Amino acid sequence: MAYTFDHINQIIDVVSPQVDVDVQDLFNAIREEEQSIRGMAFPRICDATGKDDLGGGVTTGITLTLDPDWQLRFWSGSYTASIVGGNLVGGHTTDGPVAYTAGVQVKLIQSAASTLVTGGSALTTAEHDKLMTGLDTSVPAAVWEEILASHLNTGTTGKAIKDIKTKATLASLK
Repeated sequence: MAYTFDHINQIIDVVSPQVDVDVQDLFNAIREEEQSIRGMAFPRICDATGKDDLGGGVTTGITLTLDPDWQLRFWSGSYTASIVGGNLVGGHTTDGPVAYTAGVQVKLIQSAASTLVTGGSALTTAEHDKLMTGLDTSVPAAVWEEILASHLNTGTTGKAIKDIKTKATLASLK
């Protein structure tokens, strides 16, 4: 992704022909600019939060907050631009984070509770069956056996599952 930085006018220009801006890529480009010889001579451009690990390959979304008066500006033309992959906030006090460019419609979708999910491997059918039937020696007691053995109070999920399992077993014996 290509951006140019105008520190005097506090504008981040999106270079043609790019029409989609990923918030993480923008943040990386900003940090790279701030660490450059030229960028170190000026105040910071933004701050960011998020990317907190929730476990299981899920993280919170990123929110990039442009410092006051900084704005992102798309190149002139007639097209629809998108800002994706997180939230872009802050920027110019009255106009917000995106500068007006004639002919450009910008889709900026914000989320109050964004998460990012990274793909990983799932259990194979054989692994699932092994785990659920208690044949996996790496699991001390199979998942269902634990539920059934220690949560049998009336009105609990464990009791309901035991009843379902009992009914299914009786039905298969008929």
